[in-house]
Amino acid sequence: MNIFSTESTKQFTLDKMLVFLFSATALVSIGSIYLAKPLLNSNVGNSFIIQQTMWFVISAVVVFILLKMGIDRVFSLANVFYYILLFLLVLLALSAKGIISLPFIRSVGGSFAWIQIPKLGSIQPSEFMKIVLVIKAASTITEHNTDKTDYTFASDFKLIIELAKFVLLPIFLIILQPDSGIPIVMLVSLAVMFVLSGARKEWFFIIFGGALLLLLGIVFLYKYNNEFLNMLFGGGTGSYRLNRFESWLDYESDPGKLGFHLYNSLVAQGTAGLTGHPLSSFIISIPEAQTDFIFAVISQNFGFLGASAVIILIFALDVKLILITLKSKLTRERIMMMGIIGMIVFQDFQNISMVLGILPITGITLPFISYGGSSMLSYMIPLAVAFHMHSETQNEFNHA
Repeated sequence: MNIFSTESTKQFTLDKMLVFLFSATALVSIGSIYLAKPLLNSNVGNSFIIQQTMWFVISAVVVFILLKMGIDRVFSLANVFYYILLFLLVLLALSAKGIISLPFIRSVGGSFAWIQIPKLGSIQPSEFMKIVLVIKAASTITEHNTDKTDYTFASDFKLIIELAKFVLLPIFLIILQPDSGIPIVMLVSLAVMFVLSGARKEWFFIIFGGALLLLLGIVFLYKYNNEFLNMLFGGGTGSYRLNRFESWLDYESDPGKLGFHLYNSLVAQGTAGLTGHPLSSFIISIPEAQTDFIFAVISQNFGFLGASAVIILIFALDVKLILITLKSKLTRERIMMMGIIGMIVFQDFQNISMVLGILPITGITLPFISYGGSSMLSYMIPLAVAFHMHSETQNEFNHA
């Protein structure tokens, strides 16, 4: 069977603005990693620049291949990749618990989240799983909405159960790695899809209110009943989840250890002024400068004006994806992009907020800008869908 047999015979119209915005983020990403070199080992820094450039080139090729194959393939192959990734997540979880030991799985920063591939680097299955879950959820929601006859809470609960059947296990396995950032991103994107794709509007207040109460409750317990909060997070002085909140709410009490990441990030940004320090200056050590704290590197080098420009660029890319989704009449693809946009916007907001000390540090990266091949390649799937949606919309407009 020819894998390109589903290629559309319609004329393909390239979205030049989307290409421009993606290319601009690529330049910001590579430039920021270059400016982070003084904060990294020089040889490692050069390697990161080369690899990130390579990932952007590969990403463009992946988008082209996906469009040639036909976007329907993205949905039809989702189940296959779901079980492959689920198997890899099981291996990672077993390795994290010390049950098995495999040569291609090792701890990185205390987390067993990567599969090592000789001479190629590593892949993070959870990054791809978050996209696969959104694709599967889009198909499930589309089918549910086609069959449902009423807009009741009972109907919504039925959909929640259908989603939970394939969502809960991967999330549980990722938490065991341990990783709390990606599960949060998954839940946010799925919640956005659920609320915007036909569920009762009361769910918005239920989900948003519940999340806000949870965050406020954690802050309250941290201030007034730290022992109980520690027990909820697994107990022990080494509870990394409790440490995350302590490093957020009281980072100045231990700037050399628990508060090290946030304290140094705020110093680098707070001293940068309007236009930033001289490029590639070493002002203070910034941990994970090429990934989680890449925005701190941008702020340090370009100050308030440069950081604001990058935020505008990120916002423009988000708005472009939203406009493509709103204009499209492809139901399943629209539902999928709702989840993807929710995912990207949340990551943008969470990453920048945690670097500024507004929200807790969760290890969530800045999409399209932070270093990382797995994250980059995983987002090429929805990017290809966005290009397809734009082209189909233009074809409909031209033939109207």
